[in-house]
Amino acid sequence: TMTGVVDSDFSADLEHTEASESARRRSSTRLTRASLRLSQSSQASVFSSGRRITRSQQGATNTTAKKYPLRQSRSSGSDTEANGETRSGADRDETPPRTPTGNAPSSESDIEVSSPGNDLDERLAKELSLKEAAAHDLSHRPKRRRFHESYNFNMKCPTPGCNSLGHLTGRHERHFSISGCPLYHNLSADECKGKASTRDKQAEERTLSHRQDENRHSTRNQAPTDRQLRYKEKVTELRRKRNSTLNKEQKEKHMDHRQSHGASREPLLENITSDYDLELFRKAQARASDDLEKLRLAGQVSEGSNMIKTIVFGRYELDTWYHSPYPEEYARLGRLYMCEFCLKYMKSQTILRRHMAKCVWKHPPGDEIYRKGNISVFEVDGKKNKIYCQNLCLLAKLFLDHKTLYYDVEPFLFYVMTEADNTGCHLVGYFSKEKNSFLNYNVSCILTMPQYMRQGYGKMLIDFSYLLSKVEEKVGSPERPLSDLGLISYRSYWKEVLLRYLNNFQGKEISIKEISQETAVNPVDIVSTLQSLQMLKYWKGKHLVLKRQDLIDDWKAKETKRGNSKTIDPTALKWTPPKGT
Repeated sequence: TMTGVVDSDFSADLEHTEASESARRRSSTRLTRASLRLSQSSQASVFSSGRRITRSQQGATNTTAKKYPLRQSRSSGSDTEANGETRSGADRDETPPRTPTGNAPSSESDIEVSSPGNDLDERLAKELSLKEAAAHDLSHRPKRRRFHESYNFNMKCPTPGCNSLGHLTGRHERHFSISGCPLYHNLSADECKGKASTRDKQAEERTLSHRQDENRHSTRNQAPTDRQLRYKEKVTELRRKRNSTLNKEQKEKHMDHRQSHGASREPLLENITSDYDLELFRKAQARASDDLEKLRLAGQVSEGSNMIKTIVFGRYELDTWYHSPYPEEYARLGRLYMCEFCLKYMKSQTILRRHMAKCVWKHPPGDEIYRKGNISVFEVDGKKNKIYCQNLCLLAKLFLDHKTLYYDVEPFLFYVMTEADNTGCHLVGYFSKEKNSFLNYNVSCILTMPQYMRQGYGKMLIDFSYLLSKVEEKVGSPERPLSDLGLISYRSYWKEVLLRYLNNFQGKEISIKEISQETAVNPVDIVSTLQSLQMLKYWKGKHLVLKRQDLIDDWKAKETKRGNSKTIDPTALKWTPPKGT
């Protein structure tokens, strides 16, 4: 019947389906066992099995190969992966799956007879493949930070002959300053590491002893413990053993070291004091060097360029504009601390605080030649007060681009303007001039401190320099080249001088020479200022000076609004020109 035919066909299809499923399970089991064997075998066996070719593959030369992506694995070499990609199969529709090693079995000879434990073999092969992938996958691990990533290798230690390796603290791999250089301190990098481990052990012992002492009952007048008494006796004994004088060999050793190295190395400190005190000094050096290294890593110490970024000056913290040739050990810090009275520069706030507690200076050295209200001007001789003038020049270079005078200050006089309050005379600005100027320059360098700019002090300094020229009965001019801010200030001052003179002038004919003699301004500067104001014309063979009333009226309005607070009073000057000028 029709039904029977259908049933027989259905039963045949069912048998065919079961047979195909059993064949597929056997094939997968064989592949699983083959993959397990391949993953456990050596790389050489993988290579040999990867190159096998079956007869069916040899006969199917005209069949196009089908390529599949391979997973990267450590157990299979690049040769195996390449061979796996270029293999061709007899049946393109049924390509065998890839093994955990990234290779497919190339022939039936690679497939062994399966065992009943199919699920167990599949699970073992899967776990093994996952372990291999996890063993070679390092993406989950954090990137190890090597020591050189935080250093700039363009920097070098300034000590001659040093390779910048090691650190005085024994905790860093490199150094870039004298404070952290083992060679400068007559030590090696290994010795510094050994001293660091010793200091760590002593710190642990000290912490343990402090914990034991804390268990005692606290009283107002607590007696020292037995441990403290023994330590005091030990220190006294160590200091008593020190020899008060050096013998002949030690003196010769110290002299040879000084002659061969000079200031590039630290003097030999052995036998100068007791071993205990020397060790305390070494600990303090290492601690200070460690603090500086922390500042450098925090970005507060500059690298690569010896540029001081900020200075702490009195109650102000000023950003610098230009490079100044401070000593290298200070320039590397990035921030300097200065005494605003004696201008001494220091490395840290602690040193500045200690200095201010004992600094007796409250005003610049030299003679006070002008005082009106809280404004004073001091005349400082570069020959008599050399250190102060050198520090003043170094400070000025931080805010001037064209300044070249730093240390040769003896041929110059410095006129320092200050503003006084109940704490002292604070530096406002200064200008310097040569004692004997061949070209009659009345100003060599002029500076107003940034915290006092745009308040009229710059014009006061310029006016004071011309006042000195009037007393000397000379015509003055500033030394060239002028800085950008200096040129703006001088142009503004010359404009006001000319407008004031023209406002008071009542005649019909005017002379450039008369203006120069009355104002002490160089005729060249007067002509250039008149030209910039468009007040100098050439007409019918004569030079005419136009009296522009509009400019004079504007100047009067500004003078009335400004007042007389920021002006120089010639009667307050108490000064006679130095001899030989």
